[in-house]
Amino acid sequence: MDSVAVASLISAIADLALVVGKDGTISDISHNLESVSGEEIMRWCGQPIENLVTVGNRTRLRRLIDSARRGRLLERVDVSHPLKAGGELPVRYSALHIDGGDQVVLIGRDLRLVVELQSRLLAHARSIEQHARSLRQAEAHYRLLFETVSEAIVVVDADSGKVREANAQAAVLLGVPGKALSGRKFTALFRSKQRPDVDAMLQAVGETGSPLTIEVEAEGRVSLSAEAFRAGDLHLVMVRIATAEEETAPESDLVALVRNAPEAVILADEDGKIVWVNETFLTLADVPFAANAAGRHLDDFLSWSGLTQDVLLQNVRRHGRLQNLSGIIGGRNGETVAVRFSALTLPEGTTPGYGFVMRPLSPDETQTGVESSDLVRAVENLVEMIGYTPMKDLVRDTTDVIEKMCIEAALNLTGNNRTVAARVLGLSRQTLYLKMNRFGLVGPDDEAGED
Repeated sequence: MDSVAVASLISAIADLALVVGKDGTISDISHNLESVSGEEIMRWCGQPIENLVTVGNRTRLRRLIDSARRGRLLERVDVSHPLKAGGELPVRYSALHIDGGDQVVLIGRDLRLVVELQSRLLAHARSIEQHARSLRQAEAHYRLLFETVSEAIVVVDADSGKVREANAQAAVLLGVPGKALSGRKFTALFRSKQRPDVDAMLQAVGETGSPLTIEVEAEGRVSLSAEAFRAGDLHLVMVRIATAEEETAPESDLVALVRNAPEAVILADEDGKIVWVNETFLTLADVPFAANAAGRHLDDFLSWSGLTQDVLLQNVRRHGRLQNLSGIIGGRNGETVAVRFSALTLPEGTTPGYGFVMRPLSPDETQTGVESSDLVRAVENLVEMIGYTPMKDLVRDTTDVIEKMCIEAALNLTGNNRTVAARVLGLSRQTLYLKMNRFGLVGPDDEAGED
């Protein structure tokens, strides 16, 4: 095969072919690289090959060329060409010596796809390693909590009825060494006459998913509280064990009454943070669990008809009790419920704070509100005077009645604090005082602008 045919064959099969002379200078170039600038590669012609590779690759490339000239075969060499456009072009070269001359042909294969795949593989391996590390940390935290929690807990496989895990507290209550619990039938840990009840509890919890509590005999009288859960494909039952003497005493009738009352009940601390709520409030606020409300401020869920939380609590502290106030409970889904509520300070001897009792308003009450006798009389008088008095005078008189009622209500809510009352009404202090003077709400000893 002549040199022309050889050159054509190399050009066809190689991604990049470089002809290097005796002095290491590139005398000819052929490439089939699509995404690398052809102009930049063609400008390599006439340049020393070592100047076109990274410093760390020059020795290996020189050895490859020298070995080819001496007729020796070496393994392929991977080098990187820095590009002016940015980045590098990784190439795997093999060398071929041309008979009758000192020229060496470097036949290169583009390694960018290989490098990219290796980079992805390395990133994936790091991700797996990080995930495995996170799992090990979570497992360690779980083990620590499982062993140090004060409750006695046993995890039972719902299908086989065998113990998968049990903490030290459970081993003490059941009178069995901790390591001996794993793998044993859970029912076998109890007296023969108790086993049908335990087995029935596990089956009922596994089938219905509803928690269930029973009392049985083990080393002593114990209470078993079972609850189903899933961990991946495993169907498990968590059983909490407590001695009968350690069981929480049932709620008193009063506590049960408040918890299930039709009115919403809230207990808050001195800063207005929620401490406890009953089931009705959870329903009105669309909150799934009491824990989601505990620790949050009252005004996260409630608005007080123009009053701020600080003003409301200040008046509750001052008067001890406020009744028949209006407010709105805002739910998570954006819906609101209008309520009528009373507020009071908690009695001495208890943790300082406030209590709120709220009753949802009926649609009629929400629409019309609680009517004032003054407003009723104003409307009645308005109807009687139609036809005898111009409409603009009727409107003016009715507006005066409403303004006077609003000012009186604001002053009552704020303990006659005119600064706060003006803010609630959206008025300046001077405007509020002028209106109070107009409606006869300022005493003879009052001074303008003073509270």
